Amino acid sequence: MLFHIIFGFILPWILGAYLIKNQTKLFIIFYPVGVATSILINEIGFNYFWKMDIVFRESSLTAIPYDVGLYPILGCLFICVIHYKKMSILITLLVFTLVTTFGEYILMFLEKLVYRNEWNIIWTGVSYLLAYSIYYVYYKLVRKFILFK
Repeated sequence: MLFHIIFGFILPWILGAYLIKNQTKLFIIFYPVGVATSILINEIGFNYFWKMDIVFRESSLTAIPYDVGLYPILGCLFICVIHYKKMSILITLLVFTLVTTFGEYILMFLEKLVYRNEWNIIWTGVSYLLAYSIYYVYYKLVRKFILFK
């Protein structure tokens, strides 16, 4: 579990602290959406499609460091890149999806994560594409109704 706490929570929060300091408004608006999206996908996934090397009686508890660390912080970084137009939206979506999918592939390689019920790395990529798409749709709604009137 220490591995998951370090790589899923502590290291991402180093970036999170930077984002809070420099992009406070974006972080406050988008972090909760990242947590909600991560919990939704991981709750389904841990019950049906994957498990980690450490399993609690409630299998989704293993994902907590990732649900409040890595995934919502990557979502905030994704929005910052789009908001400040560092890359096109399509390229940003593909880069974040591929990098996050590759990170999960490394977890599989290290045997920290096991797929089951015919889940595979392709479906993982689809799930990340879905998550980043949710962030983007929410970003468009925020731009339209809240952030930039």
